[in-house]
Amino acid sequence: MPRNRFLGARLAVTAAAMVGILVVAACEGENLFSVPGGAGTSDARAPEVTITAPRGDSLSAKPLGDSVFVSARVKDNVGVSSVRLYGIAERGNESLGTDTVVDRFAEKEIILGPGVRDTTLTRYLLPVPDSIKETALIVVEATDSVGNVSADTVNLILGGPDVTLLDVVEGQSVQAGLNLATRVVARDPLGIIAIQVDLHGAYEATVKKSISPAADSVLLDSVIPIPDDIRGLVTMTATARNGLDVAGHDGPVTLNVIPAGNGDTIPPRLKQLVTAPERMELQDALTITVTGNDDPQGSGVATVGYTVRGISPARQDTLFATSTSTFDPPRTGTTTTVFRVPTFNVDSLNLPDTLVYEVTTWMRDAAGNCAAATGGDSLGSALCSVLPGGQIVAAARAGERVTRPIVAGKTVLLPSGGQILDAAVDTARGRLYLSNVTRNRLEVFDLHTERFRNDIGVGSEPWGLAFTRDNDSLWVANSGGTNFSVVDLDREHEVDNTRLLTPDVTLFDVELRTGDGISYLITMYPQPTGASFSDRPQFVAVDSFGSVIYSTKATLIAPLGTVRKAYFPPGDSTRPEVKLFVEHANFPLSQNKWALAHIDSISSSVDTITAATDSLPAEIAAGLALYDHVPGYPNQVIKGLARSNELDAVTKAAADLVAQGSDVFIAAGTSWDVASLAFKDTTYVASSGDGSVVAVGEGGAAPVGRVLSYRASPLERTSLTRWQPVAGLLEDASEEVRGLGLNYDGTLGVIRGRAAAYFISPGDLRLQGLTAIPGALQGAGAALDPLHANARTLENLGGQYRPDTHLAFVSSGDHTVDIIDTHHFTRIGRVYIRDVITGPLRAVLPFPDDNAGFRCATIGVRDKAGRFIGNGVKIYQNAEFTTPLAPDGETEDRCVVMKLFATTDAGGVVVVDVRKADVLREHPNR
Repeated sequence: MPRNRFLGARLAVTAAAMVGILVVAACEGENLFSVPGGAGTSDARAPEVTITAPRGDSLSAKPLGDSVFVSARVKDNVGVSSVRLYGIAERGNESLGTDTVVDRFAEKEIILGPGVRDTTLTRYLLPVPDSIKETALIVVEATDSVGNVSADTVNLILGGPDVTLLDVVEGQSVQAGLNLATRVVARDPLGIIAIQVDLHGAYEATVKKSISPAADSVLLDSVIPIPDDIRGLVTMTATARNGLDVAGHDGPVTLNVIPAGNGDTIPPRLKQLVTAPERMELQDALTITVTGNDDPQGSGVATVGYTVRGISPARQDTLFATSTSTFDPPRTGTTTTVFRVPTFNVDSLNLPDTLVYEVTTWMRDAAGNCAAATGGDSLGSALCSVLPGGQIVAAARAGERVTRPIVAGKTVLLPSGGQILDAAVDTARGRLYLSNVTRNRLEVFDLHTERFRNDIGVGSEPWGLAFTRDNDSLWVANSGGTNFSVVDLDREHEVDNTRLLTPDVTLFDVELRTGDGISYLITMYPQPTGASFSDRPQFVAVDSFGSVIYSTKATLIAPLGTVRKAYFPPGDSTRPEVKLFVEHANFPLSQNKWALAHIDSISSSVDTITAATDSLPAEIAAGLALYDHVPGYPNQVIKGLARSNELDAVTKAAADLVAQGSDVFIAAGTSWDVASLAFKDTTYVASSGDGSVVAVGEGGAAPVGRVLSYRASPLERTSLTRWQPVAGLLEDASEEVRGLGLNYDGTLGVIRGRAAAYFISPGDLRLQGLTAIPGALQGAGAALDPLHANARTLENLGGQYRPDTHLAFVSSGDHTVDIIDTHHFTRIGRVYIRDVITGPLRAVLPFPDDNAGFRCATIGVRDKAGRFIGNGVKIYQNAEFTTPLAPDGETEDRCVVMKLFATTDAGGVVVVDVRKADVLREHPNR
C-alpha cells in the first residue's frame, strides 16, 4: 500500500478508537476496534487481538527515549495475514481543528504465512525522538486474509518510571494464612525516589519504600502476610515515582485468595526457548533457555532440567539426553537457566544427517511439585510424566520439535574477534595460521589439540599469507602499509628487523619531438594529478626461485591495483628489489615513442613532467639520460645516455644501462596504456605446489575481470602472460573471478566464477572444461588436490589422467563444497557445511592421525617430470573412473581423503575432513 494511503487508513482507524467509535469485533473491550472486510466476503469476523504487555488496564509508563516491549495474542477463524504494531499520541483540540496524531514509536509490520489462526507476537518498538511528556497509545492491529481489521490498544505514560510487577500473573490463586512474596522493578534515568505496592478488594494492604538517594534502577522485594480469614478477589498495583514526582504504574493484577491448603501444592510456572543454527556442525549445540518461577507463596524452585529426544528418521532410532541444575537453597522469584545440548545420535561418518530433537523442560519446587513446558511464549504448568528410563516429559504432550541437518566441518571462531582474510596450513607443525586484518596479528590454531596458541603480532592489516620455499617462515602481506612481515614458524614470532619494505615504482613514456629542433617529452606514471598505483600488498604467492609474487589492494586514493615481484638479488645485497609486472599491458603503436619501466628516473633538457636528478652534460644538451641502480644496491647509480640526432637513441641508452647491470624494460614504438596494466578489484594470486607457475585472477572489475599466469623465472625476470578476459575465457560477459587454484606442477588451474568452475591450462590459458556450481553467485573459493599433477595439455602431451587425485574442490553458495572430477568435469561428490565460504579455499593431505584405525589403501603419485610427490588415498580400482572401490573395500568410506580450510561468513575458518564417502557421494557408479 502506498505510504500516504497507509497513513490515511491508519489515522482513520486510530481516530475511531480514540473517540470511542466502536465497530463490533470478535472480542469485546473498550479499547478494541475493527474494520470489517469488503462487500461480498464470506468472512465477516474480524480477528481477535489482546495486548498482554504493556498491561492494558492501568497507566503503565516509560521514560522518554525508552523502547517498549509489546506482546499480543492474535486469533482469527480463517487466518491472520498481517499484524502492525505502533505507538501514537493525540495532540491539539478537535473542536478548534488543531487535533493531530503523532508517532511516538516506530511502526513494525509482521507478515504471517497462510493459515496462521492463533499466535502470540512479541516485539520491541523503538521510540521516535521527542521530548514531550504525554500519554501515548500502543496499538496492535491485525488483518485477516479477507481484509477484516481489528486492534487492541493500551495507554502508556511517556516521561514516567518503567515499573514491572514480577512473579504474579492475572487470575493467580494465593492461599490465605500464608505470606505473599512480591517483587517490583522500577527504572528511570531521572531517578526513583519511592516504590509502593497496594492490595485492594477482599484484603487491603500497602507496602512503601522511600529511596534516598534516588537510584536509576530499584528492586523492591517484600513479603505481605495474608490473614487466615480472607477469601475472594484482591487486586495488586505497583507504583513508582521519579525525581520529578511523576508516577508510573503496573497492574492492577487480580489475585484470588483461597482457603489454606495442605502446604505447598502449586507447581512452578515455566517456559522454554530453544535455539540452534539452521545447519549444525558436530560440535554445535542446542541452546535451551528455561525461565520460570514458583508461586509467590511456594517453597521455591529446587531443580530445573530438560529431556531431549533425538530422533533419526533415516535410521529409525531414538536416543535421550537429559540434565538438571539444582538450587540450594531453592530459588524464589523468576529464575533463568541456560543449557547447551551437544548434537547426539548422529552418524558422523555419513554427513549430512538430519535429526529431529524433541525438547521438554521442567521445574520442580522444594515441595516436590513438578511442571513441564514444551514451547510457547507464555508461562505454563503442564503435568510432568516419567518415562520407563527415568526421563521427565510432559504428560500426553510431545516436546517442542527442532529439525536440523548435521553437516561436516568444524568452524574455528577467533578467541577475541576480528576478521580473517587468508589462511595457511602448516602440515609439518600441525598449525593453521589466520590473518586477522582488524587486530594486526596472526591467529595460530593447533590442529592437534584444537586450541588457539599465542597469537603473533605482525604489521598493519595483514592479508595474504605464503610459506617460504623452505617452509621455515611465513610471508605476511601487510595491506595497511607497503611491507611484508617474516614470521619464524619455529619461534612463532616475527623476525626482528627483517620486514620487507617495498619501494615505490614508476613508469615512463618518452616521446621524440621534431620541428624547429629536436627534443624529448617525458611523462611519468602515476601522474601527480592522476590515479595512483597502489603499493599495499593483498594476496601473495612464492615461486620456485623464492621470489614473492603479490597483488596490491586497489583503494579509493590509489585505485590502480598491480601485480609485483619482490626478490633479493644474489651477493651481499640487503635491499630487496620490487618490479612491476608490465608485460601483460596493451601497447598501442605510436611512432617515435618508448615505454620504459624498472628504472629510477629520466632527465632531459626539455620536458614537461620530469624526475630529473642530475644535469645533463653540455655536449648532449638536447638529449636524454636514463638513471638506474644495480639491482639490490641502490647507491650504485648507473646512467645511459641518448643523443637527440639518433632515432634509436633511447633504445641504445637502455642497452647501455643493461650492459652496466640494469634490469630496465623498454618497448619501442609504443606508450603505456595504464588502464590495461592495472587491476581494479580483489586480485587473487595462487602458485602451483612446486612453485613453477603462479596464476593471477582479477575479480569482477569493469569492463571485465582477467586471468593471467606467470612462469617462474630467474630473480630479475618478470613476465605475465598476455591477459585473457574472463568473459572470453568463460563465455559469459558477467562472469568474474571468485577463487583461484593451481595443481602441483602447474598443468591445470581452476577458476571459481559466479556461475561455474572453469578449468584451464595455465601455460596457454586454454579452457579445458567447466562445471556448473549451484548458488555460485554467493561465496568464493576453489582448490585442487595437492597431489593433482601431470594433467594432459598441449604443453604436456605425455600427461595422464589419474581419477584418484585429479579432483577439484569448489565452494557453492548452497552451503556445500562440490567435488569435481577434472577429466570428465562432473561433480561426483559433495560435502555439506554449515556456512558459506567467502575467501580462499585450501586443500591439504590428511594428517596421520586422521585415518588411524581405518583401512585406507594409498597410491604413489608423480609429477610431469616423473618425480615422486606423495601418497594419495586410493579411491578407484586400477585407476579406472568407472570402478570406484566398494564402501568397505581396500579403502573404507570413512577414510579421510583431504582436509579443507576456508574462511566463512560466520567470521571464522572451517576445517573440513573430506572422506571417501563424500568424494563418491554422487558418482554415477555408486
